[in-house]
Amino acid sequence: MTKYFEILRRDGPARMGKLLLNRQISTPGVITPDDYLSAGSVYSYESLDEAIAIQEGLKGQKKLAILPYVPSALHSEPALELPAMDLDGPKGLLVHPFREKTPEGADVYLMGNAGSLKNPRDLVKAIIGVRDKTAPDSALYAPALATPANLALLVYLGIDLIDGTRMIADGLLGRYHTRDGVWSAKELAERDELFCLCPHCQKMREKETRQETDLLVAHNLQKLDEELLAVREAVRTQTIREYVERQMRVTPDQTAALRLLDAEHRYLERRTPVSRRSAFYANCAESLQRVEVTRFAERVLERYQAPQSDVLLLLPCSARKPYSTSRSHRLFAEAIGSARRYLHELILTSPLALVPRELEEAYPAASYDVPVTGRWDREERAWLAGCLKAYLKKNRYVRIVAHLDGELEELVRESGIDAVYTGGGTNGPALARLGEAIKEACRNAARLPDLRLLRYRAHADFYFGQGAGDALLAGKIVVRGREIQDENKRPLATWTINGNMALSMAGAKRLEPLGRYTVRIGDFLPRGSLLAPGVVDADEEIRPGDEVIVEGEQAFGIGRAKMSGWEMVASRRGVAVEIRHIKER
Repeated sequence: MTKYFEILRRDGPARMGKLLLNRQISTPGVITPDDYLSAGSVYSYESLDEAIAIQEGLKGQKKLAILPYVPSALHSEPALELPAMDLDGPKGLLVHPFREKTPEGADVYLMGNAGSLKNPRDLVKAIIGVRDKTAPDSALYAPALATPANLALLVYLGIDLIDGTRMIADGLLGRYHTRDGVWSAKELAERDELFCLCPHCQKMREKETRQETDLLVAHNLQKLDEELLAVREAVRTQTIREYVERQMRVTPDQTAALRLLDAEHRYLERRTPVSRRSAFYANCAESLQRVEVTRFAERVLERYQAPQSDVLLLLPCSARKPYSTSRSHRLFAEAIGSARRYLHELILTSPLALVPRELEEAYPAASYDVPVTGRWDREERAWLAGCLKAYLKKNRYVRIVAHLDGELEELVRESGIDAVYTGGGTNGPALARLGEAIKEACRNAARLPDLRLLRYRAHADFYFGQGAGDALLAGKIVVRGREIQDENKRPLATWTINGNMALSMAGAKRLEPLGRYTVRIGDFLPRGSLLAPGVVDADEEIRPGDEVIVEGEQAFGIGRAKMSGWEMVASRRGVAVEIRHIKER
């Protein structure tokens, strides 16, 4: 709970913020010895009392004051524990990666032995452990660990501050760093193959009299700074995951670390926004494990309620999103014709597995892209087959029509699904087969409600949980464009362009009794954004980007969450909710 560090943007565990010291450091960022005063190891003093007394000299500093610490080996407990001390300036505390107990009250936590975290399992376990045990609005500093190659992974894991220690040490040892790895500077220079155009490399080519190690250190530090700019931009544009998936191939250890991180689903899910402004690129096998993929599938299987339909139509996805805007799905719609009012459509795709037609505009269904080869690997097949079986176990249909071809048809057949298989395709004969199969399947089938109402119901359940659709759409509902209204023409909710739902005050009142996605505040009326110190309690399910209901003794309102619900409660700085409407009770 800090006064000196504030988080401004989030993209999963990666964060952008500002640390207010003698200068403002934008994070993720580099901290230098000019930014802090360190009391050093307790063992550098003649007595424990002297080590404790030295803390008095750190009071009132504008620099980060790092209190005396007790060093210990990576996997061992420290021999003693120092009493905590309050400072009237920014405070830094050393935290041992695998220690159960973590000191409280720091603005910045320094990971002890960070430079020794060579094993991917140790690296992931250490950072997750520290982040889970420290305040969410405190910064995490990993000394002597960052390189241009691993920086993106470190930031995605949750590191806020790095330094140039490893770049300096490696430069002195003749190691030449770029974002693509590390080489022997001597061997590259002998072959005249320095593949960087920075001024330091140019001087090395020209055999400047300046000591070559100084130039190599300067080169390494510049490459780290350049990579930091790229990583910061990836967090800003909410593309850090794609950046990490590209960068992790530099070494097997980084690939292993990302896979281990993906196995820590709770850590990632609690910090991952419900939607992003950027397109979702699923470019590799690791994309199947992304939170956005698993969260979408979980909500389809657990929150989403399929309409009571006798007929299910299975369709392939399309390159263009939303699917309805694509040429293939427009042709499918024409072939189905008026029978569309009697069936339910389910799109099969990778990596999202199942996308009900009503949710095709929800994130990330409306904004993802995947390499299309016509081939499905073993992991994709198993993921889709498992999701489809779970869906059909929950939702029963009298008849199923599968307009699929190739490996996708083969996959569904192998799943043992009893369906009419039309062979897929968009040519004349294929569409004719689809039309005939649908006509026969829909004979005597029950007619479905207005598709627009089904979409609103599906989105309400998807974003607010089961029962939200029934509560929001109770009574007579009028649909006007992308807005729904009650019988008195009062707006209840708007379906936004990016697939989210924006509630009106009347709509929020309908959902209030459910007690979900609610932020409870103190006895005041917020003006502008709601800051974290004003939050008394918040739903654990809230994630950045969620539509939330704000309520207190004096206030009732709606807005968009800027941090997760658990983070709102534990933080003392930062915007918790961007309030759109608020009124006094």
